[in-house]
Amino acid sequence: MILNKTKTGYLSTDRPQNDGFSIFKRYPIIPDMNIFNAMKMLSAFYMDREAIDCLNLVATYQKMFDDALIVSLALEELGVRKGEIVTISMPNYYQAVVMFLACNRIGAVTTFLNYFATDAEVKYYLNLFESSVYVNYNHSKEYNSFIKKGTKVQNVITLGRNKLAGSLNANYRLTYDGTTVDFNSLGSIASHQTSKFEGWHSSKENALILFTSGSSTGKSKAVVLTNENILAAGTYLKNSSNIKENDAKSSLVCVPFAYPYGFATSTLMSLLSGKKAILAPDIGADTIVYYMRKHPEIIFGSPALMELIKRNVPESEDLSFQKQFISGGDFFTRKMYDDAKDFYARHNNLDIEIGNGSGNAETVSCGTNPVGIKSKPDTAGRLLVGTDAMIVDPETYEEKKYHEEGMLCVSGKHVFKEYFKEEELTKEAKFERNGRTYFKTGTLGFVDEEGYFTPTAKASRFYITDTLDKVYPDPVQNFIGKFEPVKDCAVVETPDEKKLFVNTLFVVLTDKYKDVDLESIKDYILELCKKNNEEGKRLREIEIPTYIEVVDELPRRQGTDKIDYLTLEKRAKNMVEKAKRLSLQ
Repeated sequence: MILNKTKTGYLSTDRPQNDGFSIFKRYPIIPDMNIFNAMKMLSAFYMDREAIDCLNLVATYQKMFDDALIVSLALEELGVRKGEIVTISMPNYYQAVVMFLACNRIGAVTTFLNYFATDAEVKYYLNLFESSVYVNYNHSKEYNSFIKKGTKVQNVITLGRNKLAGSLNANYRLTYDGTTVDFNSLGSIASHQTSKFEGWHSSKENALILFTSGSSTGKSKAVVLTNENILAAGTYLKNSSNIKENDAKSSLVCVPFAYPYGFATSTLMSLLSGKKAILAPDIGADTIVYYMRKHPEIIFGSPALMELIKRNVPESEDLSFQKQFISGGDFFTRKMYDDAKDFYARHNNLDIEIGNGSGNAETVSCGTNPVGIKSKPDTAGRLLVGTDAMIVDPETYEEKKYHEEGMLCVSGKHVFKEYFKEEELTKEAKFERNGRTYFKTGTLGFVDEEGYFTPTAKASRFYITDTLDKVYPDPVQNFIGKFEPVKDCAVVETPDEKKLFVNTLFVVLTDKYKDVDLESIKDYILELCKKNNEEGKRLREIEIPTYIEVVDELPRRQGTDKIDYLTLEKRAKNMVEKAKRLSLQ
């Protein structure tokens, strides 16, 4: 161990997150290889261990790699080459994991679109990425032909609803009509090729493209991650957690793969650590008990998921098997933390670790770690061992001291390569200091002397529904703000018994519409919400406001022209509760 030196009061110099850790963890070596080969090497001694549990399909590490080999050979036969981007849009199924590993084996890049993306959004990204192969779930040949038109897609690979537990081998008859390739027929395509030894791929090569907002709408940016970025994130997390390999053997993955926290963190980090990833493609109030009975020892979730568990798990259910609940999609307040601990105590679990993590797509969703360290519930955990960080004034970039609020900036090999085809935005997101490249996270907060980070403001507003989809009110607000009747508007989250949260729209009308019947104007605005706008964009169903309230003006934060969203959230909640009481009278 290295002895602690005198503290200077500055995070970038003191690096308190490294205190007490060995030189090998403070300065880890990231292997120069791709993820496929790294994962295969790490799992060499436990190939017969279960890797994926998805509905009725359970696959060992050996089967997962065997299937990935078959798919990779089929992709090569279909013309996919190194560096090409394969676009996938499907729920959290085993086949999506296999497709990523197959692409990674041959040096192709994978991107996941939101499964609920509109047709226009799908075509936009297919053209942006110039994909020749598009992988989806349960779509017809007619739909796939439609998607191909106007894009460079040559082959659409579709996984059928009735083949989720099917095998990938040459016994499946090749089903191909010039548009659609049946996923399970890829074994037939691969059978025409000779198995090849996995070639060497540099860790610097691109591996995955994720989206900053987890959505294909709004102002999301496509984040390019290399093999090194992902392997470094996994290394930093493992070194920071002080968790032994056998401490927990399974994890629940319920956040959609389109979100960084869903695939990059929950799935890949679990598999790189030798754990079983329990995939939950249909998470919700009706299925949460089913997944809990698969006994996941680690849950990568959010306060929304915790609420689903609390509302739907029977009081008699034994949850003593669970070791950790990590919130990465949103923040547990102290009250939420205490309520969750009380809930687990009633279910025979007094030892569960509950903590907040934090991260961005640009850091493979890995910024801080709450696992295997001293618990500080009000924080987002501790900065990762082996990384550098600083808190800066968001305007001047002057470094702040401990407990002084500023913007968190991080440096390490997990920091993304670039925004896809956005050179200027990439430059704006980073800066150089003392020979290191720092990423500006956009999250405000402060750090203490032990390296724990306490966020004080969100980089952007969002909430998570019962399906664990993120909804960002700001893009919805911008969409509605262009409607002719709308002079000003604000969209806020509102609690809902079934969906956990929904949108409430507060709208200020233009003078032309102020004398129109209120119910008629609300219906008209709702009708506009369900249509494409002039730019061809459209709201997702979960983004369409459930409640609309017409107001004379929007409240502003004192001394500023910024909307007071907190006041509106309280007003929306009270409005819904009042309506509920009236309906019961």
